[in-house]
Amino acid sequence: MIRKEREGSRTKEELEVLLRRLPKRHAHYGQAEKDHYAEVAGQAGEERFDHYYAASRVTFPHLMLHNVRLKSFRIFQMDSVMITRWGVIVFEVKNMNGRMLFNSHPVQMLQMKDDGTVIGRKSPLEQMADNEWLLEEWLREREMLFPARSVLVLSYSKQIAENVPASQPIIFSHQLPRFLYTLPVEKAIFSLDEMKELADMMIAALVHFVPKPLCDDARYPIETMRRGVWCAACDRIGMVRRYGAWVCPGCGVLDKNAHIRTIRDWFLLTGEPMTNRLGREILCVDDRRLVTRLLGGMDLIKSGSNKGSIYRL
Repeated sequence: MIRKEREGSRTKEELEVLLRRLPKRHAHYGQAEKDHYAEVAGQAGEERFDHYYAASRVTFPHLMLHNVRLKSFRIFQMDSVMITRWGVIVFEVKNMNGRMLFNSHPVQMLQMKDDGTVIGRKSPLEQMADNEWLLEEWLREREMLFPARSVLVLSYSKQIAENVPASQPIIFSHQLPRFLYTLPVEKAIFSLDEMKELADMMIAALVHFVPKPLCDDARYPIETMRRGVWCAACDRIGMVRRYGAWVCPGCGVLDKNAHIRTIRDWFLLTGEPMTNRLGREILCVDDRRLVTRLLGGMDLIKSGSNKGSIYRL
């Protein structure tokens, strides 16, 4: 039973904004593309895990929570947490191309990509060990002694993992249904009520991710960002206002609400309040009354009045 659903990636949304607004000739556009690709791959891996979990025939009582972010000595995040009557199983999902070589001295993972590039990364095994430790400390603070263990899940069988310790459970996503069906059911040491209590306690203690505005990063100053209304149909910036709607001069599509995405882009870029003057600047219109009406029609928090009005997400 799913107790907490998996939410969409805020980081992915921010990177999409960055790719829309950053000129392609910008020195860091290529890095933004790589970051976006990695984020999309990570989300796809989690969605694949969710698909096979939904297809699983789990024969024992359990509660599943996705994207669990808690704070012990420090903040830690777990991809998926399964609460059972004999303990907690933490699933760490990885979707990386190429070969993954797990080293123990020092503890590190080498990712050898198909193009020959070799990148040193923090080992998922170290990350999982840290999460187990932090989770057990988090539980101990609340006088709950649920033992925790971790399973590494690779999204696709084309991923090659080398030198993984034999003691570390590791599966591919498509093997999840059989893994859960054949998982040895151990002696119950927790009641169903205790399982639910733990799940509710985790949900109540969730630490929500509040990213910094994109333009706080010195690589992406706000002055470089492209102004104008974005067309979702053809990915062009520069829609114009005609007869109560936004018209794309590129593909001809009409969209009454295209300004909403553009205004939200600017909130994510700067984190600052929106004013009528700023709204006119980024929408590339001169009509003060129009912008007042557009901002007033959005789900924003307004304070002040007349020319002193400001709007926040």
